[in-house]
Amino acid sequence: MRLCASEGGSSLLDGEICLPTPERMKRDRFRKDGAALRVLSTVAWLYESGDIGDDEVAAAQRWRMEYDYAALGIVEDGGMTRGGEAGDLHTWMLGRGKCAQRLRHLAEILGPSLHARIEMMLVREMSFPDMARMIFPEGARAQARTKTAAQCALALERISEYYNNKTCNINKNKV
Repeated sequence: MRLCASEGGSSLLDGEICLPTPERMKRDRFRKDGAALRVLSTVAWLYESGDIGDDEVAAAQRWRMEYDYAALGIVEDGGMTRGGEAGDLHTWMLGRGKCAQRLRHLAEILGPSLHARIEMMLVREMSFPDMARMIFPEGARAQARTKTAAQCALALERISEYYNNKTCNINKNKV
């Protein structure tokens, strides 16, 4: 078993197993998914505990893809499609602007508290105990984690409703 990054900076070869660095193994919680190790995110934890459903998981993934596109200009190959845009710099930047506008509108709808939870959960990838320490510095840790998890589930439900209503409004306009 070898690590992906060798001294020469070579790429991953066929059949080679890629492991997280020892530092990351200490910092993150992982779960086995077949032969791969996956980071156990707060969204996965909420889903596995039954606090959120498939719609909320999809909304979290969409929000993160839109954030990456609007803030960083990153689009994954299997991610968003741009509906046949020509792909020049101007259409790309207009698309990023529209995406950023959508995220700003969603942040206004959520309010600063829920939007902060979404950023902690999806951008900063904080764990519930870490979020609870920031949100509820005083009081019982277990209760603070429970409150934080409930607030994050609520925020994801609101995002899911926003995207579902946005899709319904687009489909109504086309008819």
